[in-house]
Amino acid sequence: MTEEAPTSELEKLYLARDAKFNEIVSCLSRKLYSNISSLSEAERHHLVEEAEELTDNWAAAENNHRTTEVSTTLQVLLS
Repeated sequence: MTEEAPTSELEKLYLARDAKFNEIVSCLSRKLYSNISSLSEAERHHLVEEAEELTDNWAAAENNHRTTEVSTTLQVLLS
């Protein structure tokens, strides 16, 4: 996408999705690492993979109609 303001509803949804995913990665990094400002590229990659797995697992749980207890900041973001 370009630097211009989003023009379609779909672009707005993509931007909102990306922003939420970035919040999940940020929350996860605070939980896993004490000094997030000095993360290596490998650690950042690991965080993104973990966040993707968490969101996939959350989506699968919702699709299976399992009740998921929301109690942590990360769980609230995932939901």
